[in-house]
Amino acid sequence: MSIMQERHSFKVAAFVLLEKDGKIFMLRRLNTGWADGMWTIPSGHVEKEERVRDAAIKEVREEAGIIVKGEDLEFLYVHTVADAYVNFYFKATSWEGEPYLAEKDRCSEVAWIAKNQLPADTILMVRSLIKNMNSGNYFSEIVNDPKASE
Repeated sequence: MSIMQERHSFKVAAFVLLEKDGKIFMLRRLNTGWADGMWTIPSGHVEKEERVRDAAIKEVREEAGIIVKGEDLEFLYVHTVADAYVNFYFKATSWEGEPYLAEKDRCSEVAWIAKNQLPADTILMVRSLIKNMNSGNYFSEIVNDPKASE
């Protein structure tokens, strides 16, 4: 008789960093049920049978109103969030259109924010990404608390 150990059952999310002139396009979360009122970057769940890169393209179109092609997404980072998520981060190297607040029922405002001056109410995942993305680190494990410190 074999003993089966319980395994992780992670949800998967894709994030897209849009950067120009040293600033990052950020959105303030609204009506999502998690981290509402906090700053993040375009992101969303990867649906069943959806590829991570395709989810990233979909989410940035839905939230920022721009078109990004798969070949214009550069892999940046991945981290696990407690026993809940595996998050993949990409940077769009180019896109069509000008980012704007396209999903008004899920975000209250958008802004281009200097990446070295992130607001205190930026979710931990994004703070962790910015801290690690230029250090040669491509992976970390963090807690599932958007307000937690690293």
